[in-house]
Amino acid sequence: MTAEKRPFVLYEYLRFFWQRKWWFLLIPLATIVLTVIAGRLLLLGEKYTGKAVVFTGSIDVKELTDPKNIEAKFPEAKNLDIVVPEEQYVQIKVKGDNEQAVSRELKHVVSEYSRELERHSQERIDVTTKYLHALEERERALQQKVDYYSKQVQSGRLNPEQLDDISDLLVESENNLTEVMERVNRIRGNLVFYEKPAVLSETVGKSNTYTGQLAAIGLVLGLFLTVVWLTLWKYVLDARRYYSS
Repeated sequence: MTAEKRPFVLYEYLRFFWQRKWWFLLIPLATIVLTVIAGRLLLLGEKYTGKAVVFTGSIDVKELTDPKNIEAKFPEAKNLDIVVPEEQYVQIKVKGDNEQAVSRELKHVVSEYSRELERHSQERIDVTTKYLHALEERERALQQKVDYYSKQVQSGRLNPEQLDDISDLLVESENNLTEVMERVNRIRGNLVFYEKPAVLSETVGKSNTYTGQLAAIGLVLGLFLTVVWLTLWKYVLDARRYYSS
């Protein structure tokens, strides 16, 4: 039978598939089971996973925010994984076969890391506050100069040469005062909106086995293999029928 005499080839294949539809059940079920078993063997790991999310706040020092640098601070920790999913957040993972051991290890890492963050945060606040107090002293001194020069200019007791000199000093002091006031306001704003670090969450639970994902992969693979198998089956039957005729 030639291809020209068979205009409904697709229909023949669909009918062939429907007559053997039970293969769409057997093969996917087999691939799902095999995929789940193989996946668990390949992904075999620790039974428990401890997770903690730490908010680093306004700290942007690489020593305290880079995953490799953080991991280097805990060389004794086993199965430690540090991830930075997004800016200002650090995710800490600890894995193991003993739930209590995982919990202790996680608490230790989180405690030490958060202590480092808090220490750096407080040092930054102290340095910034000290600098702010120095600027405020400078602001008060400049304000006194401006007030003094303004009184001298308005006194009317200065000769033209003295008036020019005092006026220049007044303008210079006012410019300096404006600059210092802007810096003071900026630093005050930084302190007001400064975000301190904090531990957002800390949990310990069973590790993910990815059974659902593996089953979905097995289903898709099974359906694909079923279509390929039935297509080849139909093709071989047609070929045999053609050559036998």
